[in-house]
Amino acid sequence: MRSIKFSLWISSIILLLALEFLVSGRNTFLYAQEGFSQKNAYKGHDVFQNKGCIQCHAVYGRGGKGGPDLGKDKFFGTYLEFAAMMWNHFPRMEEKMEKKGLSFPQFSAEETEQLITYLAYIRYKGEPGNEFAGKKLLNSKGCVKCHKFGGRGGDIGPDITSELEYLSPIILVETMWNHGPDMMDIFEQNDIKRPQFKNNEIVDIAVAIKAYMSPTNRIPPGSYDLGDPSNGKILLQEKGCITCHSSRGTGGNLAPDFYSMDFNKSVTEIAGMMWNHAPEMWELMNRENITIPTFKKGEMADIIGYFYSIKLQDASGDEENGKNIVYNRDCLSCHSIKGEGSSIATDLARVDGLDNSLIVVNAMFNHASDMKKRHTEMKLEWPKLSGKDIADLVAYLNALSPAK
Repeated sequence: MRSIKFSLWISSIILLLALEFLVSGRNTFLYAQEGFSQKNAYKGHDVFQNKGCIQCHAVYGRGGKGGPDLGKDKFFGTYLEFAAMMWNHFPRMEEKMEKKGLSFPQFSAEETEQLITYLAYIRYKGEPGNEFAGKKLLNSKGCVKCHKFGGRGGDIGPDITSELEYLSPIILVETMWNHGPDMMDIFEQNDIKRPQFKNNEIVDIAVAIKAYMSPTNRIPPGSYDLGDPSNGKILLQEKGCITCHSSRGTGGNLAPDFYSMDFNKSVTEIAGMMWNHAPEMWELMNRENITIPTFKKGEMADIIGYFYSIKLQDASGDEENGKNIVYNRDCLSCHSIKGEGSSIATDLARVDGLDNSLIVVNAMFNHASDMKKRHTEMKLEWPKLSGKDIADLVAYLNALSPAK
């Protein structure tokens, strides 16, 4: 499920930031948060630089080498799986930071949102394109048989490089989808094999097309904006997608549930998947008398933003399992539950507000350094947790809340 190395993934800088927005009582991914925009992504890049994150981490080769390159070792789990991974590696991360003389920086809520936006954008945007590879693909995929590029190619379709505006990778696929049925007819008439795309090929092609265009051409507003999952969810209904597909059991059963599908990819890789499977989808739509949808600029990104959101959300925890974690993972070596256990730290049954993942995880990490010292003094092993463990723990602590 993840394409990361389970070793010191991100410094505790990002750890504390990511956790602040884990759940916070909302059931949508960060794309649905107010202020989650391209502007914030740029500001988040500045935060990444100014707070020293770049001292340990690079993004596509630019930055420090103390931790993984965040452009290459991307994380594709849920929020709490991310939190669990960071928790499990906290002792080693802290040791590394101490050796470098680094301390944890402080962030405002605004800076946190901006940095998380930037980190999410790295994943969403995917790999940077390769112009040379893209130019080879324009030939091998048969694009030059219909279109001209730099004055060379076929006349069946328009010369894309003569357009006044660049096409971002996602808008390129969106445009291809909208003209897909017509293109299918042209493929058949001219005995052209319909191209399939994988990995980074669409981004490479988009970069190659841009290289053939005039440097004075404009980038249209919104071309690289992040998708809005709230609008994407609405569009799935309006475009008829939910007639065939379902989302966590809600919807049709003629095609796979979106939640069960592999969306551990960049936005353009997912768009490429949609293009690859378009003929099968169109055939099913025709059979079910469903109008084949077209997309306005940015709508495909919104839908893919929704796909991201459902894969990032965590399921509700199990209270009984959470109780077992507290009693069997040495929590009571420091804490107590209604007087049962140790008095070194807080009685968890007397703490109000431990009713969601955000509060619980923040409390854990804010005290992680002290907890690590206590574990060392008492010769206890650092407790390992999974994302489900944290969800279960939250459910149990919620049940203990004095407000209940």
